[in-house]
Amino acid sequence: MNSKKILDWLYPRRCAFCDEVLDGTEKYLCHSCQRSMPKPIGEPNCKKCGKPLLHKEQEYCYDCSRQEPAFTRAKGLFLYEDPLKESLMGLKFRERKEYGVFLGRLMVLYGAEFIRQVHPQVIFPVPIHRKKKSVRGYNQAEVLAREISRGFSIPLRTDLVLRKKSTKAQKELSRKERKKNMEQAFVVKKEAGVYRDVLLVDDIYTTGSTANAIAGKLRAVGVKNVYVLTICIGKGI
Repeated sequence: MNSKKILDWLYPRRCAFCDEVLDGTEKYLCHSCQRSMPKPIGEPNCKKCGKPLLHKEQEYCYDCSRQEPAFTRAKGLFLYEDPLKESLMGLKFRERKEYGVFLGRLMVLYGAEFIRQVHPQVIFPVPIHRKKKSVRGYNQAEVLAREISRGFSIPLRTDLVLRKKSTKAQKELSRKERKKNMEQAFVVKKEAGVYRDVLLVDDIYTTGSTANAIAGKLRAVGVKNVYVLTICIGKGI
């Protein structure tokens, strides 16, 4: 038995949606989950953040119409609901790093049009605090961003946008608290200003507090356009 077969026996590959052990003919999803692959978000959606909208007459969601975001444009590829939601939970909280490879490749496939339109010079993954990274072993946004970097041959930089403050989980906070939570969380080095157009990659876009906080700091050092790409996004109003 070769080393790959031994590793597969010791650590069997699991379906990125249902976590069942895959057979030899399945790569990321079991045959059942392959049939339940969700459709990407279509029209209508917010022209700024990409959240799906209820009415074709709308151009912007409630949040973006009330206050213009600091980023230039954002794109969420799928709604934040199962089975992708469960897959992200596995990536973030159950050490399923391989799920990030699958989700990152989905971003390459379904985000291709957006990436070619905005034509970024560099990719910045949203950072997590070093303490959280040491516990998890990796930054889930970086895992996703690395697949996009490979897919489009765009440089990936993890040294210019840093997280200096460990904050409460965003899901536990109100909209107002989320914004305040992010205000002092990040540091952007001046060297980031050499780039004109950057792509900020994260796993989920909800209120946009994280993307806005980082985009504002990137704009402050000279970046002209900050584009945001996430695998999942919440519903708009």
